[in-house]
Amino acid sequence: MPKDPKQESISLELSGPTASMTLTQGAINIWFGRSVDKSLISNILYIISRIDASAQHEQEVVCNFHQISAFEGSGYILISYAKKQDTYRAIFMVPFSDTKALEKLIESISEKTEKSEVKMTIYWGGGRISMNILRDELCKLNCFR
Repeated sequence: MPKDPKQESISLELSGPTASMTLTQGAINIWFGRSVDKSLISNILYIISRIDASAQHEQEVVCNFHQISAFEGSGYILISYAKKQDTYRAIFMVPFSDTKALEKLIESISEKTEKSEVKMTIYWGGGRISMNILRDELCKLNCFR
């Protein structure tokens, strides 16, 4: 008995020397290598935000208590926090609909890739059509196969 095409699980993979991603219905998994250019990080995340402004990323931050409000002032949405010795472990949702939050996320990823590779998951409402549109837009960057 054939499967209903609407229920088939599909994924698209894009890979390049400094970034790769897997697109699925509900999540986008991205890997950024150490040599990734900040402009590529920015282009990828802004393309995702244009395709689906409801996309979001959950980010954990270890910071001082007063820095939590600074993250909120940058558009991050505080989910939870807990004291961890002299600092706090805060979990934020980063909405791609907020330009300030997206800019802060890009800066954060860029700083992290100076020291190590970065893996992240973005949650989105993209289905088959959105996945194809996103793939086409990302391929215009000429950094993926």
